[in-house]
Amino acid sequence: MKSESRRIALLIGQDVSFCRDLIRGIRAYAIDKRNWVFQNGPPESSVVQAFRQWKPHGIIAQLLTADLAREVLRLRKPLVDTSCSVPRLRVPIVDADHQAVGRMAAEHFLDRGYRHFGFFGSAWAHYSKLREASFRLRLAEAGSSVSACYVEYLLRAVALIEWKNAAGRVRRWLEELPKPVAILAANDIPARELADTCLRLGLRVPDDVALLGVDNDDLECGLTSPPLSSVATPARRIGYEAAKLLDELMSGKPAPREPIFLPPIAVVTRQSTDTLAIHDPAVVAALNFIRGHTADEIRVSDVARHAAQGRRMLEYKFRDLVGHTILEEIRRVRVQCVKQLLSDTDLPMPAIARRSGFSTPQRMSVVFRQVTGLTPSAYRQQAEVRDY
Repeated sequence: MKSESRRIALLIGQDVSFCRDLIRGIRAYAIDKRNWVFQNGPPESSVVQAFRQWKPHGIIAQLLTADLAREVLRLRKPLVDTSCSVPRLRVPIVDADHQAVGRMAAEHFLDRGYRHFGFFGSAWAHYSKLREASFRLRLAEAGSSVSACYVEYLLRAVALIEWKNAAGRVRRWLEELPKPVAILAANDIPARELADTCLRLGLRVPDDVALLGVDNDDLECGLTSPPLSSVATPARRIGYEAAKLLDELMSGKPAPREPIFLPPIAVVTRQSTDTLAIHDPAVVAALNFIRGHTADEIRVSDVARHAAQGRRMLEYKFRDLVGHTILEEIRRVRVQCVKQLLSDTDLPMPAIARRSGFSTPQRMSVVFRQVTGLTPSAYRQQAEVRDY
């Protein structure tokens, strides 16, 4: 007997890679749901009427505005939001951990020795405000403040008008920031706008202005010169978990009390942040040596010898300019390598330990858990859902 079809409405755009990967993750979950039928449209109010006539059983949407959210809620169907744009919206949410994104960005810049920081994003989108708040908090812990500039860019038609009106304000903001400065943009699209503005102003990226976006959209990041670094978010995993949650809601299970936020994957470093805002040659030599010998079991004495600096003096400079000890930097670089190998490869734990400079997988697991709060296996499970 044929099972009744489940009509799933997707209000998800397809103009950026995050959205396309989101849909791929939804499809990955639904691969065995042969009775699921999809209709997709952009997250706009004009699409909601067509979906009302189609009578969906469930909806996964990017609820970018309060008006759109109200119209979708009037359909009175099980609903999962994947944008976290509207604050205090009482619907189930599956999205990236935006606070973790902000912290990861701050750590990325602090590791490169920056002392001046900026944030460029939306003044009203909730996820942008969350990213900014955690970015500020981590930098405040390091004794630094953040200068912010806001432009609304989520809705393309509005964004063109808003950017035109704000262009002069953005230029003045960039010119007045102390240099070198490191700027986190809430997404890759505004990061690219900043990169283009820097080019017109004669500001060098990354020497004067280091730029970091979010979502790792390969097209947006590659359209600038130089290419943009970006915080990679687990879009496919978000789509997968959103579809799983919607399936549960359609089966009558209660909605979770709290949003489901998934940790970002890593900072994908390209030329826009591939520099050090440190001018002491011994410290720069030490940092480059550590990063170039991730797979080796190097000691602090090895770093000092390479930097041609006494160990005590180098430790003092390191604490002053980098903010932590040489040993902590060695451990941080190794853990970052482990994260990347866990996310991007299927290598077994012994091979990952060897490539990241740990003597044994057990030692790697102890250090990794101390830093991240997760075992390597748990971290790998939270990585992106790959294509089937």
